[in-house]
Formats: sequence, structure tokens, C-alpha cells
Amino acid sequence: MLEREERLSSMLEFIRDHNNVSVSQLKARFNVSAVTIRKDLDELMKTGFIVRTFGGAMPAISNDPLESFNVRSRLRQSEKKLIGQAAAALIKPMESIVVDAGSTTLEIVRHLHKVRPVTVITPAVNVAMEACAYPDLHVIMPGGGMLDRFTLSVEGGEAEASMSRLHADKAFIGVRGVDFQHGLTDTDSRRILLKQAMIKAARQVIVVADSSKLNQASLFDVAPLEAVHVLVTDQGAAPEVVEQFQLRGLEVVIASRAPVLAE
Repeated sequence: MLEREERLSSMLEFIRDHNNVSVSQLKARFNVSAVTIRKDLDELMKTGFIVRTFGGAMPAISNDPLESFNVRSRLRQSEKKLIGQAAAALIKPMESIVVDAGSTTLEIVRHLHKVRPVTVITPAVNVAMEACAYPDLHVIMPGGGMLDRFTLSVEGGEAEASMSRLHADKAFIGVRGVDFQHGLTDTDSRRILLKQAMIKAARQVIVVADSSKLNQASLFDVAPLEAVHVLVTDQGAAPEVVEQFQLRGLEVVIASRAPVLAE
């Protein structure tokens, strides 16, 4: 049985993927009682990211894209910060990096103060704005495209073509699922080609994903595991799952809090 915080995160993804779900669907999916599901839905509703329906729930529609993003960022926030810090530690000064849209990848930029100067290539408006706070970070955004109000990222053919003309040392990619059979997967087909362009643009591909996304497949294939060099995740990852990824040739970095040294 999933710990509650992990279950809430997975439940939110499930509701978003299926749009309108019933308590009975959630009960079967997460193997908990209907009473527990209703309590979980009440907790998720407090975040403002879902609304209750008769017998179930559906995603909330926010008119404020930044607030919608901030709500998602608060889910598994501590894990995302640790993953961002561990991923940033893989970057060397003078490197060029591609940073995907997403709340976990945003945390990478927030931890770049120790490795400047760096060139940051990103399709995400909020990632670019965060990077602009550091004078030694050079920011490149792919031209053209429409802004996705959900991810705060530009997307479409022009953005994909622009990204395909760029080259970087490392790409940090966020996905909805990392599965042994299907590789990297996501929920929205409109983002797939841009993610693929980011992967092709880099010499090293690093996936950042909290443990709730491991051994999970979402709706659309993005890339096979063979396209990935490093996986950065949190301590919630099951040892047998980590071992399977390592056997597939991935370097797995487990993000953890630094030990507190005694005075």
C-alpha cells in the first residue's frame, strides 16, 4: 500500500489523466477503502487542484496558470527540492543544459548558484525567469510556439524546430512515468515531440522523477530507456526498482538530505 503522500500524488495524476473518475475506480486503482478514498479526495480538494463530483472527482480548471502550477509544485515538494539539488550537482561550470518544463526541473535552476556560469536552454517561461535572477546564467528560449497554460511552456512545430537546431551538454527531462517496458511516458501528446527534440539536442540525458513515477507508464511514449543516461529520484524508490533500472544501464542517483554534522 502506498504511503499517503505518495498515494495523493499518484491519485492526482490519475484524475488528471482520466479527467472524471469515480470513487469505485480510485478504490480499485489504489487498493484502499472507499472511506479512505473520500478522505484523500477531500485533502486534494483543499489544494484547489480537483473538484468533487457526484460519486467522484475531476480536475479543477484554474484561470490563473501560475497558481495552477504552484498548486502542483506543493505536491511532494520536499522530494522535488532534493531531486533538484542532486541534479544541479551533476552540472559543471561552462556547460550548456536543456531544462524541461515542470516543477521538479524548476528546482534544478534554483540550485544553480554553485555552478555558474551555465547556459540554460528551456521552453518554460517560469524556468527562464528563475534563471534570469542569476547574472551568470545565460538563458536561451526556443522561438515561436504557443504557450501551454498548464506547463507554462511554449510548444508546437516552431518551438520543436528551434530546439532541434540547438546542442547542449546535458538535458534534464521531466516525465509522468518511467517504465521498464515503455521507457519515458507522458500524458499529453502535444508535448512529446518537444521532449524528443530536447533529448536529441543533448549529449547526456538526465531524467528527474520522484519515486511515485517509477515503474509507471502514462498514456504516450516519449523515448526508450536506452535514450537515458542518468535517473535522479528520491529515497522512496524501492531498492528492487532501482536495481532494475541499473541493470538496464542507467546510473541512478538517489537524492537525500545532507547529514547534520555534530558541532
